[in-house]
Amino acid sequence: MKILITGEPGIGKTTLIKRIAERLGKRAIGFWTEEVRDKKTGKRKGFKIVTTEGGERLFASKTFTSKKLVGSYGVNVERFEEEAIPIIEKALKCKDCVVIIDEVGKMELFSKKFRDIVREIINDKKRKYLITIPIRDVHKLVAMLRRDPDATVIELTKENRDEIIKDIISLLD
Repeated sequence: MKILITGEPGIGKTTLIKRIAERLGKRAIGFWTEEVRDKKTGKRKGFKIVTTEGGERLFASKTFTSKKLVGSYGVNVERFEEEAIPIIEKALKCKDCVVIIDEVGKMELFSKKFRDIVREIINDKKRKYLITIPIRDVHKLVAMLRRDPDATVIELTKENRDEIIKDIISLLD
């Protein structure tokens, strides 16, 4: 089963991904992204990638100098790739695993390696995946994902975000 989760920023897509990955256990292989906040001010200062195996790395920060920018965040593509690509490659070697990707968004899409491996996942008709995408088509790859006839697109809302986990787990089993 191919499942795409979309929704407005802050609606709970990452939280949902983490809860599903936890329920799937070792069958879930991939990553999610989390905000990094300043401990003193509580203000967001960057984003880190966290893998299902516990690896994590800051890849976007207000303090990074980079030509790759999303708002005020400099994106370090190499740092992102060092965590994301190996875990996705591992997922692709596992036949019964569910590839977890949170998210195919602006920051992640700076990576050509990432775009290429996501295309590989889309084109594998037998591959199970759970991927989050932005509410808007910020890139042609996001549009391609959204229009994949084999994928089920679920828009996460305040009304469905607490119950939807059971439905998604049953679809992935």
